[in-house]
Amino acid sequence: MDLGFLRPLYDNDAPVASVHLDTSRDTIDADKRIELRWRHLREELSARGADEATLDVLGEAVGEGSSRAFGDHGQALFASQGRLLGEFTLSEPPSQDRALWAPVPDALPVVVDRGRHLPYVLVALDRVKAKVYAYAGDPDPKPVLEKAFTGADLHNIDTMGRGGPGSLGGYNGDYVRKHYHLETWRENTARLAEMVREAVAEVDARIIIVGGDDEAISYLRDNIHERRLSIPIQVVPGGRGGPDAEQRLHQAAAEALRDFVVESQKGALEEFEQKLAQDQAVRGTEPTLPMLSEARVRTLLLGAERDGEPDLWGSLTAPILVAAKPDRLDDPAAAFRAPASALMLRSAVMSDAGFVEVLEGGEPAAGSGAILRFPRQRPES
Repeated sequence: MDLGFLRPLYDNDAPVASVHLDTSRDTIDADKRIELRWRHLREELSARGADEATLDVLGEAVGEGSSRAFGDHGQALFASQGRLLGEFTLSEPPSQDRALWAPVPDALPVVVDRGRHLPYVLVALDRVKAKVYAYAGDPDPKPVLEKAFTGADLHNIDTMGRGGPGSLGGYNGDYVRKHYHLETWRENTARLAEMVREAVAEVDARIIIVGGDDEAISYLRDNIHERRLSIPIQVVPGGRGGPDAEQRLHQAAAEALRDFVVESQKGALEEFEQKLAQDQAVRGTEPTLPMLSEARVRTLLLGAERDGEPDLWGSLTAPILVAAKPDRLDDPAAAFRAPASALMLRSAVMSDAGFVEVLEGGEPAAGSGAILRFPRQRPES
């Protein structure tokens, strides 16, 4: 995962308030419950030194945006010096509400949640009409792009042909429009493929999910490949044909996407194991820290389980530095303590590293590691 979307959280020299809050709206008193949760966190942040302007801007943002939708979800907010640095909807509510006032934002829950959602394009089609939806890689249930397509049909076309004296007509004859219906379907899917290509580019989609007429899907697949779109195409049940068919399509797409995300994460972890054998990866926090501090990490691996997470030391003046002890930093006078994941993520973001969640048997786990940009040098014997 590209961590560039987190950079605005670090465009700041003052302490940052980080809030992770359950904003589920599954009961009639949801607003009151969210208000009480926020009040508790506000008091906690205030006791730790957060200024009133920052607390006020957080209070205005609580429960707004996508988090106002019905259902179970959470919200992550970041603010400093009376300015909102970032607001994210979490697809699942946090296991517990938490707040941090520190020189570095606590962004791991956002990154983990984002990693469990990949941008994708969904297509429902028959041989004449289609709908194309593009979804960004975040938990917002609304598509970034939604377009309807209507191609040419066979109405008012004399597909039987008109033969003159001595000529053959009908389906056994040889006439120009004998295969007109096939050419029309191919032309329709060629135009639709271009629309799909644009939707893929809009969200940088990782997969195309399609449901509908089998032959139209086959034509669409051929046209997509001609446009050099090499991302996977997954066919699922449902499609056009009324609300029931489209509902089945969206449900099947959600299941297909979950499976694809899990397989993508497994693939990344398999690469990690391969790189370990080639001395181009490290496992565990202690060997990862110097690699982060030297900007040698290509991909940071962190687990979502944070029970018993230790503090590490970071620098106010050199954001990529992170260490187990302050005397290992360039300027111990500029050192501060913060949760390990917060400091490791900051270092990864500021050195343009990527991110992969650590899983165990496909489930969230603890642990850390890194894939390196180039192999480690073995010590000379």
